[in-house]
Amino acid sequence: MKTGTWNVRSLFLSEALKVLHNELSNLDFNIAALQEIWLESAIQKFDSFAVFNSGLESKKHKFGCGFYVSGEFLKYVKGFKNINERISCLRLKAKWFSCTLMNVHTSTNEKTEQIK
Repeated sequence: MKTGTWNVRSLFLSEALKVLHNELSNLDFNIAALQEIWLESAIQKFDSFAVFNSGLESKKHKFGCGFYVSGEFLKYVKGFKNINERISCLRLKAKWFSCTLMNVHTSTNEKTEQIK
């Protein structure tokens, strides 16, 4: 299983999901944690991959994190939990155990202490 992380800085633009899939497929990633998705919370399934994302409907086109999962690994997904627009969890089943991947998108140092 090959995993990674990517600050995509918006999947809101047209064809962005297709570009995401092409890039991650070329790199042979099975699962990738994504930040700044900028989409509303949803699970979007396609023929050869799925995107699990957490974003708030009241804050459209802001924040959001989630996971890209390639088609052959979709059968191992037990669940997806949306904590808030900056934290999400993906639960995977394996042969002898289950594991949870957490995706946390934190503020940068340029943000105020109150926002952090």
